[in-house]
Amino acid sequence: MIKIDVVSGFLGSGKTTLIKSLLKAYENEKVVLIENEFGDIGIDGDIIEREGFQVFEISSGCICCIMKKDFLMVLSRIIKEFNPDRIIIEPTGISILSDIIDMLRTKEFIERCVINSLITVIDSINYLEQCDAFGEFFEDQIINAETLILSKSQFIKQEKIERISSSLRELNEKAEIITSNWSNLSFNEVKGLLEQNIKLDFRELFHTEYKPCKENKFKAIGIETSRKFTKDELEEILKKLKNPVYGEILRGKGFLKGINSFLEFSYTNGQYIIDENKQKCSGKLCLIGQNLNDEEINILFKSKVGGIFHRFQF
Repeated sequence: MIKIDVVSGFLGSGKTTLIKSLLKAYENEKVVLIENEFGDIGIDGDIIEREGFQVFEISSGCICCIMKKDFLMVLSRIIKEFNPDRIIIEPTGISILSDIIDMLRTKEFIERCVINSLITVIDSINYLEQCDAFGEFFEDQIINAETLILSKSQFIKQEKIERISSSLRELNEKAEIITSNWSNLSFNEVKGLLEQNIKLDFRELFHTEYKPCKENKFKAIGIETSRKFTKDELEEILKKLKNPVYGEILRGKGFLKGINSFLEFSYTNGQYIIDENKQKCSGKLCLIGQNLNDEEINILFKSKVGGIFHRFQF
């Protein structure tokens, strides 16, 4: 039987970072990753492919609603043509976990696959704030998970960790909650995250009063640019994204050309990280949020030579 592992979590929670560790831990197995992106410009898939892993990318919507048919088609193809030992699925941050589980439990898949683990990553810095604003996504992803992992826990106080854990426990009484800094997990502990042997036939799923992505007015903006940025210039731009004139930007990520290197950035709810590396890349980025101001964002990142601007409304 092919093992299927689902790693969910809200926008910017750290799903891709965890998946990179999981893929390395299982590099001796034949593993395929299904990566679900919002817009046509994929970032996370490129990050994973740079590590040498097999990635199938589904873009322009969530696999639980808009891209459901594409997801089922890709999953069937992977099973028939690749017959891997394991399939890891990373949905978008606003996917509904219960809907994905329902799809995986259909006759077509249960004859060849077993749901091996259901992990939801919790952004411990932003959870308490975002849970109030986007409760329906959090509730479904938390209640239907078998393991809840706090990311960025090393950056907050123990008191806040306890408040988050208490909130999670109110929604899910049975899930294992991991609060330790996952970068300190041993190789065997990382592998252990996927060794749960779930018996989903004996548990009831929670189904949220879910509104499709387009009704929640989430938007993804993609920009391709040949402009070269200094690290300081990019940092100033990312600081400006907190200004309401650009809308409510929840998540941003991308690769940009630097002066003597290449820049990779990650932006989550006002916090950001910029890394420099020597790996060549084409300049592209994706921003996700609500009420985004296309024109102002385009001006902010616009190429001096010329850029291509993409807008995706869900």
